[in-house]
Amino acid sequence: MIETERLILKPYSLDFVEEFYIKFQSNKTYFEDYFSRTLSVTKTLEEAKLYFQKKIESCRNNEGFYFGIFLRGSDKLIGHISIREIDWTVPKGELAYFIFNDFSGNKYSYEALQAFRDFCMNEKEFVRIFMKIAPDNIASKKVAEFCNFEFEGLLKNDYRKRQEVLTDMLLYAFTR
Repeated sequence: MIETERLILKPYSLDFVEEFYIKFQSNKTYFEDYFSRTLSVTKTLEEAKLYFQKKIESCRNNEGFYFGIFLRGSDKLIGHISIREIDWTVPKGELAYFIFNDFSGNKYSYEALQAFRDFCMNEKEFVRIFMKIAPDNIASKKVAEFCNFEFEGLLKNDYRKRQEVLTDMLLYAFTR
């Protein structure tokens, strides 16, 4: 568990899979472009449980770390943050996050990203964490830059929006 002034980041647990499923499905349009793979494997509550079980197992095996973002005090799930594609020979990994639409605009992403970045660098001893951000995602670029991630370059034709449209991605990294 990671705590900040306003948030608690908790490792994935089946305790909040139903809340995640309901909020993720109700924000489907919001996630179609950049979390389409997650949408495709969480169409039902049962699929969401299997998804969570895989992420929990991944955490146990140090293959990825997946956390729910909760409002401190209310215990409301407001988002997700994770690091995956871990290469322990460096060590490095790819970071991703989202805040559910109902909670955006409150700078929760800044707070969650800073805390999770510090967890990765200090507790897990990563030397590099990186994010891929769509060029049109102005808000995520601002969050990355505010949290001291540096722009490293353009990855041409790197991602398929909605698993169809090929698009470029910007590479941001935080290094030790």
